[in-house]
Amino acid sequence: MTQIEIILLALLYDKDYYGYQMESIIEQRNMREWANLGFSSIYNSLNKLERKKLIDSRYEKEHGSPKRKVYFMKDETRGIVKKHIIKMLSEYNRDSSEFDIGMAFSYLISKKEFYQAIIERKENLIKRREFILKKYNHHPTAKERPHIRALFERPMECIKAEIVWIENFIEENFFD
Repeated sequence: MTQIEIILLALLYDKDYYGYQMESIIEQRNMREWANLGFSSIYNSLNKLERKKLIDSRYEKEHGSPKRKVYFMKDETRGIVKKHIIKMLSEYNRDSSEFDIGMAFSYLISKKEFYQAIIERKENLIKRREFILKKYNHHPTAKERPHIRALFERPMECIKAEIVWIENFIEENFFD
């Protein structure tokens, strides 16, 4: 199951939504900061989930609005969602990294270009960490809710570790 499918199923776990409501929640919760969620992929994924018979839908009409397709989770899907969440939390999943591809072929560029690229990456990581920290400090409930706090603290710690790695890499490889 894809990340977006799990996210949509998790949103539907407790409440029925129409597509635009789900898009609004994704936007409000800044989910695009940590998940690859395109606007059109939401509707495509909802249709896939419906074809897989994991969710169902009905049309509802609100006063003064056209009919909307409202999605809901089937009871038998709840256990599947829980199993996937446990799997996502417990298993190590190596995501492919553009950095790793760049590193593998870095011999194609000069040592100076390589050094400048690594320095620029470090600067971008510092900016990214500052951006996440600012969002964290302005989030209304992040500090009280462990699962929300983790969505901010984990990437900041990963960035911090990568910055330290870059500093050590530079020292070992560029300053003999």
